[in-house]
Amino acid sequence: MKTEMKVLLYIKRSGQDKDGLSPLMGRIAVRGKNNSIAQFSCKFKVDVRLWNATAQRCTGKSRMAVMANREIERTLLLLRQRFNELKDIKEVVSAEEVKNAYQGLAESQDTIMKLFAEHNEEYALRVGVNRSATSYYHYTNTYRHLATFLKDKYRLSDMPVKQLDENFIEDFDMYMRTVKRFMPKTILGHVNRLKSVMMLAVFRGIIPFSPFKGYRPQKPEFKQMYLTEEELGKFANMTYDTPNRNFTRDMFLFSCWTGICYCDMRALTEKNLVKAEDGSLWIHTERQKTGTPECVRLMEIPLAILEKYKGMDADGKLLPMLTKESMNRHLKKMSVMCGINRPISFHQARHTFGSIICLSQGIPIETVSKIMGHKHIKTTQRYAKVTQDKIDRDVDRLNEAIGGKFSLFGIDASPSTIRKDNTRRRVNPSWKQRAIVKQMMEG
Repeated sequence: MKTEMKVLLYIKRSGQDKDGLSPLMGRIAVRGKNNSIAQFSCKFKVDVRLWNATAQRCTGKSRMAVMANREIERTLLLLRQRFNELKDIKEVVSAEEVKNAYQGLAESQDTIMKLFAEHNEEYALRVGVNRSATSYYHYTNTYRHLATFLKDKYRLSDMPVKQLDENFIEDFDMYMRTVKRFMPKTILGHVNRLKSVMMLAVFRGIIPFSPFKGYRPQKPEFKQMYLTEEELGKFANMTYDTPNRNFTRDMFLFSCWTGICYCDMRALTEKNLVKAEDGSLWIHTERQKTGTPECVRLMEIPLAILEKYKGMDADGKLLPMLTKESMNRHLKKMSVMCGINRPISFHQARHTFGSIICLSQGIPIETVSKIMGHKHIKTTQRYAKVTQDKIDRDVDRLNEAIGGKFSLFGIDASPSTIRKDNTRRRVNPSWKQRAIVKQMMEG
């Protein structure tokens, strides 16, 4: 059955003041599967002497009549707009829901900050199960910046979800870029988290589709994440000025030769060490981020590091790790001491393992993907970059492989002296050219 809405406007004569002005009221009637009625106040007054109950307008061309009629048209248009929005996302619409949507009552409709808070509450319950505490912190950080943006840009504490459109997203992007001075990678993270919350609104039927459908964020510029062989050599052979920096170097190099990230290194115990039949020592663990198995054979350098720090951790872990923030601060200063003209972070060790230690030494990318515990090979492609040294070595091997297998007969003969004589070339005119020449001759 078709759902329809009608609005009746009337004046409240009992509320007439000494100037002859009475509050304008409205009655919303929705007819469909469920009939409903709701009354509301238009929040302005009209002159009783100018009111035409049949036309539901003020008569005359006075300034008061024109302003009242303009406000009435705006009210009716907004009611119709809210009714159509509700009808797009709900099968049954009540008059009370139209009234609440028109009045913008936050407690009666789904709003951006309310939905974001619900998302974060549900996310917090999953921390330690299939979500990390760091990711939860990022969502709470985005929530905080979004609240500040609403207050600064719109002077609001909240806003209905259906009002979040592409213009809102562009404004939020510009706010972070200009006011907050965030880097493109940081902006992309906040926008993607807001996008996840909007997908929750789609799943709940609050909005028919994601407002991010036509949005194309500015992607951050590519930065080389791995250390080159020369940089890695400088970093490994430098003695630093404090014990913590020398310790940070050892932990960074352990990650460079195993590809194990910081959080997984921090969780390593004796149970993760497995001895193979040939006597080699392996680390068998599961990635905290994805839960995929990660199997790494320990080479000479990581074995030496394990032996150096054996038994030093009070909790029985293999490595007595510092905090990630502390290590990253040390690494930035250590990169300057080594003459590396860019800051180093601990996660770059994993990129160095994929690019320099594995792929550049001829290990297939499929094997690298399994070693690093990736679910998809596309993820490995972001870590394992093809370096120029690898290209040179691969081309040298190709040259050795095909050398002498192919030959070109007659290459030792003297070069041909034949040259094309363009002066003898016969040009066949097209039918258009022939028609033009014929017309000129006849004329």
